[in-house]
Amino acid sequence: MALKLGRTAAFHFLSQVVVSLSGFVATFAIARLLGPEPLGYYAKATAVLFLVAVPIIAVHTAIIKRMSEAGERDAYFGGGIVIIGGILLVLVVTVSLSKSYFEQYVGAPVTTEFVFLLVGTGVFRLLQAVLSGEKQVVHSGSIQSVERIVRTVLQVGFILLGYSISGLLIGHAVALLTAGVLGLYLSQSRPRLPEREHLHSLVEYSRFSWLARLKSRAFSWTDTAVLGLFVTSSLVGIYEVAWTLSATLILVSKSVQHTLFPEFSDLSTDDSYDQIHHLLNEGLVFTGVFCLPGLVGAALVGPRILAIYDGAFRAGATVLVVLVYAQLVAAFGEQFISAINAIDRPEVAFRVSGAFIAVNVALNVALVSTYGWEWAAAATALSATGLLVVSFGVIARLIGRPSLPWTEFASQAVSALGMGGILLAARDTIPAGHYWTVAIVILAAGVYLGLLVSLSTRVRDKAISLLDSVIPA
Repeated sequence: MALKLGRTAAFHFLSQVVVSLSGFVATFAIARLLGPEPLGYYAKATAVLFLVAVPIIAVHTAIIKRMSEAGERDAYFGGGIVIIGGILLVLVVTVSLSKSYFEQYVGAPVTTEFVFLLVGTGVFRLLQAVLSGEKQVVHSGSIQSVERIVRTVLQVGFILLGYSISGLLIGHAVALLTAGVLGLYLSQSRPRLPEREHLHSLVEYSRFSWLARLKSRAFSWTDTAVLGLFVTSSLVGIYEVAWTLSATLILVSKSVQHTLFPEFSDLSTDDSYDQIHHLLNEGLVFTGVFCLPGLVGAALVGPRILAIYDGAFRAGATVLVVLVYAQLVAAFGEQFISAINAIDRPEVAFRVSGAFIAVNVALNVALVSTYGWEWAAAATALSATGLLVVSFGVIARLIGRPSLPWTEFASQAVSALGMGGILLAARDTIPAGHYWTVAIVILAAGVYLGLLVSLSTRVRDKAISLLDSVIPA
């Protein structure tokens, strides 16, 4: 990865660390102060949010694509406002008319708060797309950090004031609107009235990309949505904590993906596929860099980590291990899907995404209804594995077989196993208790990073280069 792009990805990653830590604090506070059941209500409402807001996220992707191609950015900004505004109007009316069904599913009377959250989502997604389309990936990550910090502060505050699910949703909505206003301030573009061709271009790209975005949302929320149909809200809450922990391990992958998409898009306009291959190979080096040690760590000390939230959450230990594996394989699949979209082949990503969604939904319904709540994780893992295999085959057909950095993968695997040996030896000697559990995690992370830097010349050189470019002399 070029130094400039690596630095951008590093800054974006740091912003995602802030997001992750804020999310951990929020989930921890909700779990400790309210328990699994209210957390389950909130998880189900959020699952509905991301599923019904897929059209907004599809336009979000189209805005990034068209604005990253340079030229008439203001018009595409205005076009995004028009289209997302129309989508929000339809969604608000639909949710309001379906109030009784929505509240029966979620388990709480929060339709008004949910509508407010929908509007906040539309505003935030629009401005985040504009910043990414301008290649201001660092600022795009920054407003996400601001949103997560504000959300955490507001949600914890509402909990302490005695509010439950309604406070969680209102805090979420206000945070999104706040970050959206900041995004407008940071943007270099200003919206202008779009021409018909601008609207058509956005809609045409969104026509295919919406299913790719639904695929991404389906991976994150299908299992939660299906669990809400078959199990208690408490079990949904336990599952949500396991999912949140597993998701922290793909922060690097997301940062690489967000950084490379506009670059792939720009390079594809000149058919610069050799450069795309080079950047994709560089990106793959860091895609699973934390997932492998996370998988080992979850298997060895997962129950202790979950117990930090509350003793009841230890029931999600097996789920946590399976979800970490799912995150690992999905992270690689997402890199290939992102590249397919970036080279302006959304119709291909559309078909891949359609197959993934169908399999994911079918497996979740079949396995959860037959075997129980833990099998939602198995359904997600199987679906993610299929996505990886198919997306790799598709990108190989479109631009040639990607070169995989096997040496780097081996270094990561050896480092993770070495960390596992130390962790296994320390696990039975370190006393019980939350602080000691945190100490184990810090020890394991230090061992892994030390081994990886010593084994991988590529990772070591990249880390040194990034530090030299970020830290003033």
